[in-house]
Amino acid sequence: MQKPNVYLFPQLEDNYGYLIKNPHETKGVLVDPSDLDMCLQILELNECNASHIIITHHHDDHIGAVDEIKSKFNSVVIGYKNDSKIPKPDQKVEDQEIFEILGNEYKVIHTPGHTLQHINFFMHQHNILFSGDTLFSIGCGRMFEGSPEVFWNSLTKLKQLPENTKVYCGHEYTIANLKFALSIDPNNEKLQEYYKWALNQEKEHRPTIPTTLSDQLLCNPFLRCDADQFMKFFDTQNATEVFAKMRSAKDNF
Repeated sequence: MQKPNVYLFPQLEDNYGYLIKNPHETKGVLVDPSDLDMCLQILELNECNASHIIITHHHDDHIGAVDEIKSKFNSVVIGYKNDSKIPKPDQKVEDQEIFEILGNEYKVIHTPGHTLQHINFFMHQHNILFSGDTLFSIGCGRMFEGSPEVFWNSLTKLKQLPENTKVYCGHEYTIANLKFALSIDPNNEKLQEYYKWALNQEKEHRPTIPTTLSDQLLCNPFLRCDADQFMKFFDTQNATEVFAKMRSAKDNF
């Protein structure tokens, strides 16, 4: 099976949107479109229309352009079945459901925490994950609706995916996340290397996304709340409590 192309494009201040397009096709899938002008630019650049829109969660910075794109292209809007705030969904999906768009399969992973209805889309045939605001490069989303236990369980689900999975997240937060990670894990050589690489990417005006799950497992402290060093650092033997304290520390960093 031919691997689809994933085109990253900036939206708003620090959001990322994605266009998923098979080679030589004139239809594509938009992920979390929020900036109409940027969406239209990426579609025009790649000579395709938006036949489908997939939505990770209902925050305005992830759905702001859905209505206009749907109206222009008659796009099929796909979102989580229990998220009543998704605009005009045509197809409601549930946890662990596998559905197909343009020959590619997407597996739904319910990842509550940032919002209770948040989902990730895992293209299991190609090991590509669209993580929205659940998992970031060297971080995770703010806990607006979930609990520490719920959010940690969601991240634990993602840890089980193949290590070569490419992760496409919803924001460019990598450098800020790295600064926090280094404050609690200063001796991690891989993390130090990642920071130098990210600074160079920023200098050259290049994104730090996608990342890989393998790098995140080594460097992202929020995926390592069950590690002895963080249990010692946060003075608890409970991974959920580590996550709660780590998330609070990051919120106030």
